[in-house]
Amino acid sequence: MVEAGGRVLGYPSRVSRRTFLGRTLVWSAALGGSGVAAWVLNPAFAAFESTLGPVAGARRRIIDVTQPPYRARGDGLANDAPAIQAAMDDAASAGGGIVYLPAGTYQLDSIHDQAAVRYYVLNSHSGVSLVGAGRDRTLLRAPAGMPDQTRIISADSADGQSRVAGAAFRDFTIDGRASLQPDARSCVGISNVYTDYVSHLRVRIVGVKGLPDAEGTCFDSFYSTNTVYRDCEVVHRPSESTGSGFSATQSEQISYEGCASAGSAHWHGFTSYLSQGIQYVDCHGYLNRQRGMNSESSSDVRYVNCLAGGDAMGNRGDGIFVFKSRNIAIIDCTSRANQSGLVNVGSNVRVLRGQFVGNSRAGVSAGSMQDWENTSMDEEPEVDGNGFASVAVDGSPIA
Repeated sequence: MVEAGGRVLGYPSRVSRRTFLGRTLVWSAALGGSGVAAWVLNPAFAAFESTLGPVAGARRRIIDVTQPPYRARGDGLANDAPAIQAAMDDAASAGGGIVYLPAGTYQLDSIHDQAAVRYYVLNSHSGVSLVGAGRDRTLLRAPAGMPDQTRIISADSADGQSRVAGAAFRDFTIDGRASLQPDARSCVGISNVYTDYVSHLRVRIVGVKGLPDAEGTCFDSFYSTNTVYRDCEVVHRPSESTGSGFSATQSEQISYEGCASAGSAHWHGFTSYLSQGIQYVDCHGYLNRQRGMNSESSSDVRYVNCLAGGDAMGNRGDGIFVFKSRNIAIIDCTSRANQSGLVNVGSNVRVLRGQFVGNSRAGVSAGSMQDWENTSMDEEPEVDGNGFASVAVDGSPIA
């Protein structure tokens, strides 16, 4: 049932987590006190635009959501979702632009239902950038009592009838307020479904709902291509029931650079499923209930200089887990204080240097002798100093 203000209450779950998620670049100048105009004039802006193809030219239009006719208040009390959505819609109608959120707390109390496809709070469009004043200064706060399977920011392409291209998100925090979602089993923070060339820079997501049998995720890519996450982070509150941090499902060419994901109550820090061309560079997955980094049924996945766990920061599950995947490269990575440092089940994996130490089980574990034979250990990765074995195959230590 949809109330007059666009709020939806009491809907039951209608699709599985995987089905739900399935329906569901570069900036370096600081925004800071100089305002968004200073960023637009920075050479980095032109460099970013050049990567976006036909949507680039429209990005120079700037809409401040606190100015007329939108008049978002950012006081944490008023429902600012209609104002923000109107600004995003107007930017899209003009061919693209920047929707700027000055410092403040923007309460989002409008929930929409696209029948049999999604619930969502905000809807993103091609060529539209949502830009805050900094992730410690601009906060988007989800409504309490969201229905099951709500996307806080969703792509207009979620119905699969079109593709959103060239959207961007920068310099703000989303609070999913998981403890205030009794009717939801899983939600999504930013959902990129059927999207191309979407970028995220310095975005933080906190507290997105998830259960042991209903995953949910903070940053989601599904049927997406050429998506970039840079210096983004997931931080969950210990008392909240939360899902995975970063997820790529049936997607291609997804890049995570300098991202961190911590504290999932039930799931993983980073996970890919049925995806290819996934790259993690300088990423850190820690203090998660399951794995720090997880790859399932994927191909051409690279982990470079990544950290899974760490002293007093271990994941309850394994540090890096690879299941039925092809062409996995793990280069200069450290996996410490987890269950096992690296696990290979049914995959071909190349390990180049790195440290897999201080884990409660094995440094490196293979599900079978064939899996061990398909694990190439190059340039002497360090695997000693684990609780059970340096290397274990089918649950038994090997010399």
